Amino acid sequence: MDYPTMRALFFTAPDEPRPVPPAAANPSPARALRDAVEPLACLSIWSPEAAEAFAELGLDDYFAAYVWQRTAALGTPPAPLAVVALGVFRPDLIVPQYQAGRAALSRDDVIRVRIEAPARTLRRVLGDIDDEAARVVTHLRRGIDAADRTARPLFTGLTADPWPDDPAAALVHACHLLREHRGDSHLAVCAVDGLDPVEMNVLTELFCGFPLRTYTATRGWSAEEIDAAADRLRARGLVEGARLSERGLSHRAELERRTDAMQESLVEAIGPELDTLTKQLCAWSDALVAAGAAPPDPAKRFAG
Repeated sequence: MDYPTMRALFFTAPDEPRPVPPAAANPSPARALRDAVEPLACLSIWSPEAAEAFAELGLDDYFAAYVWQRTAALGTPPAPLAVVALGVFRPDLIVPQYQAGRAALSRDDVIRVRIEAPARTLRRVLGDIDDEAARVVTHLRRGIDAADRTARPLFTGLTADPWPDDPAAALVHACHLLREHRGDSHLAVCAVDGLDPVEMNVLTELFCGFPLRTYTATRGWSAEEIDAAADRLRARGLVEGARLSERGLSHRAELERRTDAMQESLVEAIGPELDTLTKQLCAWSDALVAAGAAPPDPAKRFAG
């Protein structure tokens, strides 16, 4: 799928206002940081400069570029490992895209574009933020360097990438690391809870305000698979009809709290500057959304 097609799918605003997700209404410091960095971290995914650079190198399929640039953190893993690392996608959606990305573009090239191209987008949209970006990255790196790497494969792989000298590129790279640390941590928590990938998606889409079957379907799962997962969640008392039950809301909030606990070393290392940093990151991300450089749907931002 090419970049304009994918952008048209994900950059459409919802038809009506979304309810504010419970995790966003009164977020923990770790959750607030995660939501603040989401649009910044995803510039490597949504940046038109990145899409152009990938296409110039021979990879003009948006989704193949998405899969390859994320899994490249692991080196060149076998396809089943790439599927497991991404966690929530249907395997037969990921495998051919992963193989196509690897065939089209070297790992060195995909990492170079992922790191360098978003900085051009950032400057085009936000102007010269180099001094402030460099200051923010200095604080974020304290947390990143102290973060627990156990059971966090994508985050750990990204820590092996060289830090860019360019402050704008370093800012996006830091946000990417933070996003993958949260994502890896949440996958680990959900696996311990006994959730399979479809059930994880269903809980997240309902928690973040998506109608049942909408967000999960973008991860490649069929209507039948989604309905079966919803039935399993109903049997656990977590879903009633097409909504989370009170028990389901409480349970999903507990998964958030456990994920927060897995980020404790990162949050503590950033220290008392965290709130100020989060506000600055959120302001930059909000500006990216307002300028059309990131998806406008707030539920997409919270779901990641």
